[in-house]
Amino acid sequence: MFIDNRVTFVFDGGKVTALRLHWVFDEIFSDSLLGQFDADGDGTFDKLESGAVGEGVLPNLQMFNYFTYIWIDGKQLDPIKPTDFIASADDARMVTFQMKVPLPQPVDPRTAAVAAEIYDREYYVQVDLAQQDPVLLENADGVPCSTMVRDDTESAYFGGVIIPQEISLQCRQ
Repeated sequence: MFIDNRVTFVFDGGKVTALRLHWVFDEIFSDSLLGQFDADGDGTFDKLESGAVGEGVLPNLQMFNYFTYIWIDGKQLDPIKPTDFIASADDARMVTFQMKVPLPQPVDPRTAAVAAEIYDREYYVQVDLAQQDPVLLENADGVPCSTMVRDDTESAYFGGVIIPQEISLQCRQ
């Protein structure tokens, strides 16, 4: 299974309050999800069908930390249950999941390091950053931050062959 991943750091009052994840699945898994959850067969998910997708998929993802690992000042946060889950499908029948991962408390990125990695440690799912706009900032006007993506060779897995990408905020005080 393959996921094109886009990560958005969500700000409120100059502090990071959440990550918003946008996952686009490969054609085969998209087709499987549509076959399983598109009850009316129209090639998309209405609100009820999207809810059913969330109920069917999120409990399984919980066992894998929702593929989402977040560090504040180098300390990994406990798994955080996503909110605002929406499943949709475009005209090409590619399924997209959107969800918000709220931080336990707002974090000032000018005084605390914020980093995240989105990947499947079991390597059943390959998660790659989207080619276009892989990392975004939301409501960050006036906050002197940019993002950086680096290969996290220290966290290589699957025999050291797979290297996750760390996404971090780089902010000035």
